[in-house]
Amino acid sequence: MRTLLVNPPYPFSEIPILPMGLSYLAGVLEHSGHEVRVLDLLVSRYSKEKIKKKLEEYQPDIVGVTSVTLNYPIASDILKYTRSVDKDIITIIGGPHVTFAPVETLTEAPWIDIVVRGEGERTMLDIVSGKKLADIDGIAYRDKANGIKMTGERHLIENLDELPPPAKHLFPLSRYLALDVHASILTGRGCPFNCIFCVGSKMGGRRVRYRNPKLIIDEVEQAVSSGFREINFEDDHLTLNHQHLNALCDEIIARGLKFNWSAFSRVDTVNLEILSKMKQAGCAWLLYGVESGNQEILDTIKKKITLEKVRDAVKMAKEAGIGILASFIVGLPGETAETLKQTMQFAQGLGASYGFNVLSPFPGTEVREKAAEYGIEILTNDWTKYDCNRPLTRTKDAGPEEINAFLQQYFEALNKYLAQLEKESGASQGESAKEKRRSPLSIAILKGDVIENLATMKPEGNPVEALASKVAELVPYSHQQVKEDITKWVDKGLLKYTIKDGHLVWDWA
Repeated sequence: MRTLLVNPPYPFSEIPILPMGLSYLAGVLEHSGHEVRVLDLLVSRYSKEKIKKKLEEYQPDIVGVTSVTLNYPIASDILKYTRSVDKDIITIIGGPHVTFAPVETLTEAPWIDIVVRGEGERTMLDIVSGKKLADIDGIAYRDKANGIKMTGERHLIENLDELPPPAKHLFPLSRYLALDVHASILTGRGCPFNCIFCVGSKMGGRRVRYRNPKLIIDEVEQAVSSGFREINFEDDHLTLNHQHLNALCDEIIARGLKFNWSAFSRVDTVNLEILSKMKQAGCAWLLYGVESGNQEILDTIKKKITLEKVRDAVKMAKEAGIGILASFIVGLPGETAETLKQTMQFAQGLGASYGFNVLSPFPGTEVREKAAEYGIEILTNDWTKYDCNRPLTRTKDAGPEEINAFLQQYFEALNKYLAQLEKESGASQGESAKEKRRSPLSIAILKGDVIENLATMKPEGNPVEALASKVAELVPYSHQQVKEDITKWVDKGLLKYTIKDGHLVWDWA
């Protein structure tokens, strides 16, 4: 069966990252001989007209969409529109949100036929291969005679090396490269911890399954040769298994690869030796999930770390020469005005970069399932608000008022710091800041399909200059800013023009 996989947009602005889940799904289907294409609406304009055009051109038998909680409403709406265009298309949705709310999803969205729960590669392959739905583990589906049906749990893929490489070539790579985002690469799946705000161990299993380091670095080499300048290893805990991590670093060093990379880490899984090895292999940044500056809250959320461990891990990383971003969550069970103050003071005292998210009680998390037990009041089930940037819950002593006041204080201080840094920065730092300021321009051009929607141009004068002039009329940026970005994209081979009927036609490579 012919399959169309859709990468839905987010209802808020952030730097887009090529989705690992969909690229693995596409890779498995393509490797097995099935026809598959991708409609990526994350780095282009989202419109019903675009979806209809793709459906009419490709005429898929199946349309599959992935989503997290935040963009579940958009993902569901895409399938609803798909069904209105062609009632015979099989509509499928997957991702963490629907994995933990399969019956609710099918009940509230009669236009969705199948929910894929958990790891989707083999499940999707079974569906596309035409296997009887009742015999496919890991799904919920609509049975016309007997209503909604849930099949058995799908066993996790034991050997991840059996999976073919993710089919990133089916995605508009030039658009991601134009945004200068990092490439995401997976080295393993699973999480042995059970933090109450996360579904990582439920989605990937409590036992971590690792990929062969040689295959991982093969993928890294391909990403770097494609033009990606930075790599982010997307694992929950890259630093958990030092033997595997050492082998990974050794492979990078042995091949003489020079690139910056980042990863997520726990403070209780690092030491100076492994951090030094990571630095030697090109590690530039680590994100430590710290969550709170109050030990009682850390114990309540089952984080299983201590504040002293956090301090030690930051100190060791700085000694190894690796940058640290300490990530915190406010609004956790037991939060008060005093614990918020403690968290801020603790973050400021680490001597590292830090940032704050706000608790979002996602479906499947223990904090949602046992909210009353943890003293949490959930204020809304409007999924479009589950962006971890606003208060959605209330504790006995800290609600939206306290959380918003805390965030306002943080962002005011952050903006003052950034303004002062820019004022005092030298030329090199100034150029870096300039590049970051231009990223909203790149997003505006890409997500607006600005270049694609331009009329054809007469081949007169400098083509880049002419294109920049036209684009500058359509976006709220200067001609010079637009020209700099377009020139950079053309020089990198990301943006090209062809001559058609005596006119210039610009498009992404």
